[in-house]
Formats: sequence, structure tokens, C-alpha cells
Amino acid sequence: MVNQDDITVYEHPNPQLRSFFISASTLPPRVEVFHKSSLDGSWENMQGLGSIGLRMAKELLEIPGLKELRMRPGEILVKKHRAAAWLDIEPEVRRILQRALRKQQIHLVTR
Repeated sequence: MVNQDDITVYEHPNPQLRSFFISASTLPPRVEVFHKSSLDGSWENMQGLGSIGLRMAKELLEIPGLKELRMRPGEILVKKHRAAAWLDIEPEVRRILQRALRKQQIHLVTR
């Protein structure tokens, strides 16, 4: 079961940045950087993230006020626009990460 303790938030000295550390890795062992303005709905360059990572990245980038996303195993760094408020963004990021962690815990069993 996923709970709040599975996600730790670090507030950087730069008030536009926050890191969300997750207890399990849903991402491949590499760093991916995505700028919301440069994607234009094109997800081809994100295929290496795997199905859970790809869905998580898409959902995160759809959050209003989010500017940039850096993903690596165990950490999601989010950069917001100056006018956006963390009070609006952080709960959405947590919700998306918790759902991704739950999906990672589901294993396909075949006979």
C-alpha cells in the first residue's frame, strides 16, 4: 500500500523548484529533462521511460503552472512558473506519484 511516507518533498533554495523523492524506482536508470513548452504534445522522445513512467510524465506535464520536469530513478524535480503556487501544484504531483507507485506494485501473474 502506498502512503504519504513513500514520497518525500525537498524544498530547494530556489522557490521555483521542488524535488519529490520516491521510495521505489518507476524509471529507467537515466536522467530525462522535459520542458513543457517544447513538447507540443509529442511523446516519441519519452518512450524509454516505460509505460508507468510515460504516463506519469504526461500527467505531470499537464499540471497548470508546471514549467519543467526532470526525472531520474528515485527523484522527480519539478520547476514551476513564478506566478504558479505550490499549494496548487504539490497536491497534484503527489496524487500522480502515488498512483504510479501503486501501479508499480501490481504484478501481472500468468499461468
